[in-house]
Amino acid sequence: MNTVTDFPGTYHSQVLDTVTVTQAAGAHHSVQRHSPWRDSCDSGAEQYLLVIWQRRGTATLMQHGSTLRLVPGDMLVHEAGQPYRLDFEETFEVTVARIPAAPMRSLCPLVDTLLGVVQNCRQPQVALLTAMADCHVATDYAALPRAAAVHAAEALRQTLAACALGVVVAEQQRRPSMSQYHLGRIRQYALKRIGDSTLSINELVEALGISAAHIHRLFAGEAQSFSTWLWDTRLKLCHLALRAPECSGQPISQIAYQFGFSHPAHFSRAYRNHFGMTPSAWRASAPVAADHSATGHRQATK
Repeated sequence: MNTVTDFPGTYHSQVLDTVTVTQAAGAHHSVQRHSPWRDSCDSGAEQYLLVIWQRRGTATLMQHGSTLRLVPGDMLVHEAGQPYRLDFEETFEVTVARIPAAPMRSLCPLVDTLLGVVQNCRQPQVALLTAMADCHVATDYAALPRAAAVHAAEALRQTLAACALGVVVAEQQRRPSMSQYHLGRIRQYALKRIGDSTLSINELVEALGISAAHIHRLFAGEAQSFSTWLWDTRLKLCHLALRAPECSGQPISQIAYQFGFSHPAHFSRAYRNHFGMTPSAWRASAPVAADHSATGHRQATK
């Protein structure tokens, strides 16, 4: 067990192979790194991931332009080798695990999904990792055989990997609903702009704040691409309007313009290819007119 005398509070740690687990408590404390470790091989400084469990009090971490707040029961992973500031603003107690970054990323490349994401210790895999850290802090490993220490450290790293996988699975489970939400936003915007023949993905990017690549990915899981869906929707809306009573006095070309077709001849060809008849033939065959004639005849003979 190592004890640090210049820390303004209580501080002790356990070294398990390459992993160090520390428990600290105090009234107020700040930790800050102003510049990153160099990536060169001769820097002599190994980069670490720090896993922080907030036990008592609150803390604020500022790193990569983000500010994260920790309350009791929270866990957070951050990069110790990059500039950051960590402020414990009141009486606090924390547990910290320092884990070499490169071996951890080799074991689980997805571990970076945990960076900057506040986890709650009620989550099953986070609760398991928390319990393991508690055991490491509470046990004196000075007499622990080397092989046992290696396995204990490996178990801690493997459980951290399980936390990363938990985040990925949760994101995959959430993604379908988020995809439908964004698809709904795109379609609603397109329907409002359906009469604009220049409507494009670039306009969606600017209006909705969704990248073009993401729009293509969203529609990749659908039956039609965005362009095909837009074209198909315009034709179907024209198809309905051609027999709508409120559009009966409108020229076919005007209906086509209304739904985003800028060239009547082009619209007519596209309509025939899609529905197997011309727009005028579809309109002329409307059964509504026959129904009205029959109704009028019945009323006249009464």
